[in-house]
Amino acid sequence: MGRLHFLIFGFLLYLLGFLLAIFSEHKFDLTKFFLGYIPFSFAHLSVSFSNDYYDQQSDKTSSRTMFSGGSRVLVEHPHLQITALKIAFMLLVLSAISLILFTISFSYSYWLVLFGITGGLLGWFYTAPPLKLSYRGFGEIATMIAIGLLMPGMGYFVAAGTISSPFILFMIPLSAYGLFFIISVELPDLESDTLSRKRNLVVMIGRKKAKLTLIIASTIGTLSLLITDQLGLMPFNLIPTIILSTLPLISAIICYILESEDRRITVKQVFSNMTSLIILIIGMNINLLIHYLIA
Repeated sequence: MGRLHFLIFGFLLYLLGFLLAIFSEHKFDLTKFFLGYIPFSFAHLSVSFSNDYYDQQSDKTSSRTMFSGGSRVLVEHPHLQITALKIAFMLLVLSAISLILFTISFSYSYWLVLFGITGGLLGWFYTAPPLKLSYRGFGEIATMIAIGLLMPGMGYFVAAGTISSPFILFMIPLSAYGLFFIISVELPDLESDTLSRKRNLVVMIGRKKAKLTLIIASTIGTLSLLITDQLGLMPFNLIPTIILSTLPLISAIICYILESEDRRITVKQVFSNMTSLIILIIGMNINLLIHYLIA
């Protein structure tokens, strides 16, 4: 149920924010890095359990893939429902407690606590009542906030003790890739999400237009990185990142051109989209790390 591979993506975003901070002349502190990741990981893992619990109706009519369809554990083992909910809630509480302890230990502003708890609650209410964001047309916005601000922002906050301009400049491309991410994982589940009355973007506009939105989102990501580099707004070379940013764009274009209602093909397209996105985030981290080491 934990679907631990999703934690890798979250870790890469946390690392990206942390590296942005230390490149902006903040001290690299390995202890802070790992202790700050603990509350982050608890909150991120909680989402998998809470989503499985509150998404059971949708999961009954979907098929599990690496990136969509839920874990189907509760569909096949309904007696674990209460256990899953308790685990989700316990992880969220552990996240809050460890974050408070971290903040006190390093004498950080309590804005860090508010920042982290906001991220945890956003993940919880993505599917949980009364907000049920993914069922009411706000799932994409919530994901853009999570990927564009909260997840990398947590890494930056842990390293710097605040949020400042170097990170803010990355919020536009990262938010665009957050939209790219969530639309990609929604594509295979159009039919099951429709039956469960989810109002996500793919349900509302259909697969064809959703795939066009993937092209728009990845184009915004590339253009915003290019503009930032051309204006000299970052103290390091963004060209390697810009080159890698064309991978999600190319994958999105192929996804749009090879239109098919065959779910197996859609799943392969989603895998291509997600792989290109992960390569991009890894490349961003490597680019920052290399520039930090040679600076």
